[in-house]
Amino acid sequence: MRYIVTVFIAALLACPAVAGIVNGSFETGDFTGWLTDEMRGYASVVPGGTDGSWSAKMTLQGYYVDGPSGAVFGSAMVGVIQEFQVPAGAWCLVFDAWVIGASVGYASVPNPDEPLLSFTNTNPTTFAVPIGGSQGGVYRFGFWGEDTSPGDNCVYLDNARVVVIPEPGAFGLLLTGLVATLTWRRVRRCS
Repeated sequence: MRYIVTVFIAALLACPAVAGIVNGSFETGDFTGWLTDEMRGYASVVPGGTDGSWSAKMTLQGYYVDGPSGAVFGSAMVGVIQEFQVPAGAWCLVFDAWVIGASVGYASVPNPDEPLLSFTNTNPTTFAVPIGGSQGGVYRFGFWGEDTSPGDNCVYLDNARVVVIPEPGAFGLLLTGLVATLTWRRVRRCS
């Protein structure tokens, strides 16, 4: 049994280091590790969320309209951006997001200026975006909201993290090693 525990601990130590989003659940109560981009709105860290006690809230303050002509000049956009590095391998950026009011949320990797996905869900939903590759590299996670109507609307982000995607071959090797170890123990016990 001691042998199996030793092999298991060695396998865990051989796993690649977890790449990281800093302060992905906003547990510091602020935007440590994040850059904010505020145009016609503001970003804040508020109590509540899906993981822990804090989440990021982007409050969007509606379209800005020219009074006399009624012309719409643009919509409100507020966002947060974080740059992070991942080693070579298959990784996945995972985060929880939801909107309140008439907003659209956007997320992007690797370029925060190009939306990868958009969402309008009103309940917290977990999104997963595959990233990484044989070379690894530096990625930028951009998350922002945009108003789709006048008035104050909000977009929330919580529990952003980077997780490894195990390769099928790794499971096969682990299973083969486990079977070999159990067979060896059984043969040893019988003799």
